[in-house]
Amino acid sequence: MTSPARPRHRPVPTAPLRTAVVLTAALALSAPLAQAPAAAAPAVSTATARAAADELVVPAAQRAVARATQILNAGTTGFLWAQEGDDRLLWTAYTGGTTALRQRLPAPLTYDIDTGHFGTAASFEPGWYGDGSDTVALHSAEPSPRVTLIQGAGTAGDPVEVPLPADHAYQGTFGGTVLTRSGGSGGAPVAYHRWQVRNGTAVEAPVTGLPADARDVAVEDGDERSVVLRYRTADASDPWPHWGIVDLATGALRELPDRLGPDNGWEVSAFRLGRDAVLRVRDGRGQAEVYDRADLAAQPRSVSISSFSYQAAYGFAGSSLLAVEPTQPGNNAYRGQPLWAQRYDVENAPMRPVGRHTAHQIVAAPDGSVLVAGASAEEHVYEGDLDWGVYRVHQKADGALTRTRLTDVRPVPAQIHGLSLGSGVLTTADNSTQYEPSTIIGTYRSAWLSAPAAGGAPTVRRTTVDGRINGRDGDCSSGTVRCVRMFADGTGRHGRAEPTEWGWTVLRDNGSPDWGPLVETHGSSPRLTDLSGRYGIVDEASGGKQYVVEFPASGTGTVLTTRDKVAAAVWGDTLWSGARNGGTVSATRVRSGSAGGTGPAVESFTTRDGCTPATLQAVGRWVYWDCGDRWNAADSGVYDRTTRRTVTAPAGNVLLGDGYLVHHVEDGGAGGADGGLRLLDLSGGLPASGSSADLPVRTVAGAAALGQDGRAGVSWTVDRFGGGVAYADDQQRVHVAGSGTTASALSAIDSSAVSGPGSWSGSWWLSKPAADWELTLRHQGTGAVVRTVSGTEARGLLTAAWDGRDTAGAPAAPGPYAWSLTARPADGQGPDLTLTGAAELPEVPAPAARK
Repeated sequence: MTSPARPRHRPVPTAPLRTAVVLTAALALSAPLAQAPAAAAPAVSTATARAAADELVVPAAQRAVARATQILNAGTTGFLWAQEGDDRLLWTAYTGGTTALRQRLPAPLTYDIDTGHFGTAASFEPGWYGDGSDTVALHSAEPSPRVTLIQGAGTAGDPVEVPLPADHAYQGTFGGTVLTRSGGSGGAPVAYHRWQVRNGTAVEAPVTGLPADARDVAVEDGDERSVVLRYRTADASDPWPHWGIVDLATGALRELPDRLGPDNGWEVSAFRLGRDAVLRVRDGRGQAEVYDRADLAAQPRSVSISSFSYQAAYGFAGSSLLAVEPTQPGNNAYRGQPLWAQRYDVENAPMRPVGRHTAHQIVAAPDGSVLVAGASAEEHVYEGDLDWGVYRVHQKADGALTRTRLTDVRPVPAQIHGLSLGSGVLTTADNSTQYEPSTIIGTYRSAWLSAPAAGGAPTVRRTTVDGRINGRDGDCSSGTVRCVRMFADGTGRHGRAEPTEWGWTVLRDNGSPDWGPLVETHGSSPRLTDLSGRYGIVDEASGGKQYVVEFPASGTGTVLTTRDKVAAAVWGDTLWSGARNGGTVSATRVRSGSAGGTGPAVESFTTRDGCTPATLQAVGRWVYWDCGDRWNAADSGVYDRTTRRTVTAPAGNVLLGDGYLVHHVEDGGAGGADGGLRLLDLSGGLPASGSSADLPVRTVAGAAALGQDGRAGVSWTVDRFGGGVAYADDQQRVHVAGSGTTASALSAIDSSAVSGPGSWSGSWWLSKPAADWELTLRHQGTGAVVRTVSGTEARGLLTAAWDGRDTAGAPAAPGPYAWSLTARPADGQGPDLTLTGAAELPEVPAPAARK
């Protein structure tokens, strides 16, 4: 953290990064911000460009922590600043409008939201870019030391070059004065020099009054009139710092009142300059004194600062003392701290908040106002988006303070940690809304997408902000930003591989802030490995057991089967299992309920070379296996249940969709042009050659478009319930692209029926969304239609309930009925789903007679 001697700047984890921000580019005219070159964006591959017609791009949410800024110089007509993720120096006029200087920082600013520290930053030294006026200073060490002075954005007037002697170290520019330092090595005394431009020539003049034995000299604060120097002397009996104020017009240093007594040198920790006042800070005593800048000998006013730590930043706005603390990870204060104000000219004046979310930086302007970055909200915002900007705080005629917004600070895109897609419901996990590392690392968001016409792109119908992401939902503490492995069940729920801290496997309902159903397996480090409808597979990560589980609509679910761990996949009520040894893969039916489990094998096949599968995936007529041998092409493949044919397939980072297979290619060609996500079209059937090389293939996203992480289930996923492919790019946008294949016909992959006194209901889990449906009930004896029930869209789960009444509203006679269900596919592909069955309507018990 920066020392208390840096009053106006955000703390950093190491010394100020002066050498990291030395500007080496030649000075050129500046350009309006809209015309300034933007930061380099990832290249988009030609394959992605061609697929743009059937691609939806969902914009990123806003990061919970605001974009970090550095206010570098507050002048009379505008201010210079820089922002996280950008290498530009920006000049914003107080009247509006921002211009980017042609000269840039060597690298974009980086900021760690966990610690509140900058990684790469502009210099934190006072006056490094100018201070107290519209003069912007740009220091260059090569090819020879010099400071270039421009006015504001540099659009008016000519730049002025101030060459510096090779043995002088640049110390900052204050108003029109360039300050340098010499000596301090080889026994030479430290000397400070003032450089002022007169008639186009830089003229040097000394700073006088600095003790000859001064050492550890540094500029602590400054403006267009004065600078405050902090130094120590060789007096061994007085090791504490001294302070002096230098009049830049005369160069004379005057000692500041830094001693309350001969033995109390430790008490004073800093001095701060205001337009009309000088602040003496005594952190150890929780006390400060405000001196009249025009008469430092006059009696100061005392102000209590006991509510603030030694890291607080201070400043003056008129006759009010302002203070703000840095971010405090220990108190979950990652989104700025309150900016407090207290009148120092009023006895026992209370502290009042000027803003509830303010960055740890207060920069004085020449007119007595200050500039801060903060949120527009006047009250504390615990969760939700923050409207961040740069504000000017100044005192009105009645002594009250007011904030004026000078410019917006655009939000940082929320980092996507994981995503899932099922039946057209997209779920993302990102660090938006609320952030408390390890506890709450963001939120889940849902978007309901339309079923697009062939060749078209889906649209977003509605969006929701759902529950918070627990720090245990993924291993995000190791620096891996894509860290939450997610699964969609196809009915509007999603699960994560990781359990809760109590070892529960939990699903969440899209659109709800609360937990959904859960299952407790009592296994050792349980991990969800597959999910379809109401059934899931949970493996022990540190044990050998596997659990086939059932999730209810709500509440606690059931462990249906406990067995030794094997490769397994679930699709509706069909469970695919690999043998413990050998290449046999078998399908069984999952039985629901407390007496459930799995039945006998109903179907099986053998892997191409008889290898034992390590992983399985199943979607409709397709089953994918991977035996884990990257060197043997036959060790992974796809089985077609309709033709009972197999074909080789890529291994590793692969997901199976409805009629297609997507795999991530790690190493592409030059520039990654051949890498990214490749889609193999299975919908036309498997080739007789048995080689996936004979399947149609296209690139969904190039390596550059896919971005930093290519792991399935966290950076990209597929909608195996009749949909396409989704992936997150480096700008934290989600692209949803059509598969370009023909989806399977709408079918029911699981079903259940419940009857009670005078009522009956049925549920059907669907292979893809239905646009609408109709259930007709007929009397089994007469064939007469008793009731017709209909509904609109059903995403993955269609539930129809009959209340036991006929079309006229009268109770229907108990007994057997026949039902027929028709559902129309939402994507318009394939025939309508038609199902029939029998329903028994139980008799309603007569009410008990009264005694």
